[in-house]
Amino acid sequence: MDQHWDHLATLARRITRDFPDAVFIGGVAVAQHATRHNPALFESSHDADLYLSLAGKSEMRDRYEVSRNERLGKDSALIEGEDFDLYIERQHRLAVTYEEVFGYAEEVDGVRVAALEHLLVLKLDAARDRWNSAKGEKDVRDLARIVTLLRSPRVALLKPHLGEERLTVLRDVARQGDVFERMGINAHDAGRFRRLLKDHLAQIVRIQGPAHGLSI
Repeated sequence: MDQHWDHLATLARRITRDFPDAVFIGGVAVAQHATRHNPALFESSHDADLYLSLAGKSEMRDRYEVSRNERLGKDSALIEGEDFDLYIERQHRLAVTYEEVFGYAEEVDGVRVAALEHLLVLKLDAARDRWNSAKGEKDVRDLARIVTLLRSPRVALLKPHLGEERLTVLRDVARQGDVFERMGINAHDAGRFRRLLKDHLAQIVRIQGPAHGLSI
């Protein structure tokens, strides 16, 4: 782990403590889940994204410099030199509502993070929009991590959000046979993770029924 990640993780714990309605999404959340469930899949994040209630935004503005980007449908806060992207309740364009994300959030090592199922949906949309870019490559690696970690996907969390377009992105991720090697994982462990990814992906696809059968 690097110093930048240590600083970012420390700030994430502070935000979790000081803002009880904040929920981290994106790379920070994926990294925290990996740390808990399978550290071999850990990859640090270089930025932070979080969901926040309207009341939380007001409190955030009292303490930090917050600016609005209407074009992207998000706010940003500068906290000790780090840019935090803020997705505010009813002021964002994300596929999963703040209420859903907050309702199933969990705390990992002092950081409140979205459930893996919700992270999957949000990352699928991010990957689709940034495919074939540097950030899109990180999205693909994170999607492989999420699916590999998602041993028992909850139908109630995924079924409302799994349409054909998102399943197509999932299939494209599964077809990338060297995705674990691109994480720096050795060939033996990469083979094991590929088998887990395929098994867990089949479970996810079955949530939408046999008409969406997996073909990779």
